[in-house]
Amino acid sequence: MGPVEILKDILFIVCGFIIGSIPFCYILGRFVGKKRLTEIGDKNPGGWNLVFNVSKFWGFIGILLDMAKGYLTYYLVLRFAYESSEIILGTNHNMLIAVLAGCAAVAGHNYSPFLNWNGGKGLAAWGGFMTAGSWYAFFVGALGLLAGLFVALNMIWAVTLGIISTGIFLWLYTGAYVFLLSTIILLIIMIPRQINHELSLGKNFQFRKESSLGDLFKPKIR
Repeated sequence: MGPVEILKDILFIVCGFIIGSIPFCYILGRFVGKKRLTEIGDKNPGGWNLVFNVSKFWGFIGILLDMAKGYLTYYLVLRFAYESSEIILGTNHNMLIAVLAGCAAVAGHNYSPFLNWNGGKGLAAWGGFMTAGSWYAFFVGALGLLAGLFVALNMIWAVTLGIISTGIFLWLYTGAYVFLLSTIILLIIMIPRQINHELSLGKNFQFRKESSLGDLFKPKIR
């Protein structure tokens, strides 16, 4: 693989980050509700804050747009990157770059340069990315999240279980070890956005941290 091909790979990943960084929910909040999501609710410029504090309809539109960022990034790179027979991490070259671009889209969503390197928590972009890998992965991830919510009453553990369960599922489903690598990358990208830095790490990761499921589903600074 020559320097031109390597440059193309880097451009695909960078484009994934740029696409992911478009703050659709923040934009909708400004235009529809004349509100800055970074100043209301849990101050998270993501879909759930938009649903609860601006508009349920436009909130779900925002969530779908955020999912599309992850879905389309993976899908388009997988379909339109140049063909290569090279096998890396148990998968072909195109899938490797598609997975890395999908992770980059989640990173762009979480750390958007358009929001001064702030952003959402990545759940919708991650969900779209995983769904592009397999529609079954969406349900596996949802089950993992729900299991973590009901058992641990802690969003950090729920997100961790969701990421790990989808990564293992897609590895087994596709035979591509790169999805195990993506699990590690996504944990690094997404878990810090779930941490409340005003609390100790012990409190953040406390088992059954919240008093009820309702507390988990209502946007608030945790």
